[in-house]
Amino acid sequence: MAPLSTFDHVCGELDRRRRVTMGLERVEALLSLLGDPHRKARVVQVVGTNGKGTTAVALSAALSGAGQPAGTYLSPHVLSYTERVMLRGNFVSERSFAAAMGEAIQAADRHGVPASQFELLTAGAVKLFADEGLSWAVLEAGLGARYDATTAARPGAVVLTNVSRDHAEYLGETVEEISGEKLASVSPGSVLILGTDDPTVTRIARQRCEEVGASLVHAATDPELRGAEGLPPYAVRDASLGVRAAEELLGESLDAEARGRVLRAVAGALPARFETWQVGGVPVVVDGGHNPSGVGAAMEAMGEVYGEKPLAVVLGVLRDKDADSMLTALSGRARTVVFTRPEGERAADPLDLSVGRGKVGGSETLTVDEPVEAVRAAVRSVKEEGAEGAVLVLGSFGTAAPVLRWLRDG
Repeated sequence: MAPLSTFDHVCGELDRRRRVTMGLERVEALLSLLGDPHRKARVVQVVGTNGKGTTAVALSAALSGAGQPAGTYLSPHVLSYTERVMLRGNFVSERSFAAAMGEAIQAADRHGVPASQFELLTAGAVKLFADEGLSWAVLEAGLGARYDATTAARPGAVVLTNVSRDHAEYLGETVEEISGEKLASVSPGSVLILGTDDPTVTRIARQRCEEVGASLVHAATDPELRGAEGLPPYAVRDASLGVRAAEELLGESLDAEARGRVLRAVAGALPARFETWQVGGVPVVVDGGHNPSGVGAAMEAMGEVYGEKPLAVVLGVLRDKDADSMLTALSGRARTVVFTRPEGERAADPLDLSVGRGKVGGSETLTVDEPVEAVRAAVRSVKEEGAEGAVLVLGSFGTAAPVLRWLRDG
């Protein structure tokens, strides 16, 4: 079998294998074929509805800063597949990514393992961490935990950020059901670090730990990091959880200098996490919030940074998301809402979204199919107000991606 020699070739193969799969048998077989790389580093799995990426980056930065180098596996990517894997705080090169994922793809194909995109990415990342001799593998779960590919790496520690309603078709309709799915990877002898004080989630977490014989650490009430300039409130909370998790795993507290290094590592590390640009003198914030709680967190951050200034929101969501609740989260807070269409085959039609315009109160609503043109329309709307305002782009990473490409190329 000829090697998958180029980054573009590997990415094409991964795109071709994109599908939702349930069960661990394929990724377990693939890890075995790759030499059980998950047994060569300590594995931490980060689960939850929102904030997993920032928490994972902060956790890895804290571990690495303490002299125990960590790799980070993330999802989804926004602009490049290389955003899926970080080594010691930096995204891998296209060459390293292609080599690792090409090896996983070829192993699967050679032995007839019908692994999906996410399963290949997971196994390839864990193998890359093992090859690099890292002490820790920090893995962000993709969907729940019970059947998520990252669970096949048998995490010795699980960090739960928060739980709200999302992916109901796979995880359940209630917080209780979703919590059960996200905590299913907590295993005998492991530790669960809990980043929420939601009473329902706390109860389910306690029950799970008692059932399997795992330790429970409550981290939600720990103080947040200070001096987090450039980070929105939700990112500060997530970074604080990452630091607290690292302290638990290291068995020691981090001093102010070490915490400051973590904050600097988190700020700007991931695309579309309250990423701020200027368009014609108007701040344009691009955020990947894609469920009601994520939209609410982004709106909270906009209020903290921009106060009562006029706000225009560019909103593009996927068909399987709770668009009505996202619109409700915008109610009364956006002067203008511009409905648009994210990239990808799962994109919701902006005309369908506009049917729910009554949920955004007295806001002006527009429909602009192409996200970049939608941003331009939002900027014009803010300028017409005659006061200094801002634009927020959110609803999907598929909405953020074309906007960020335009902003970065411009």
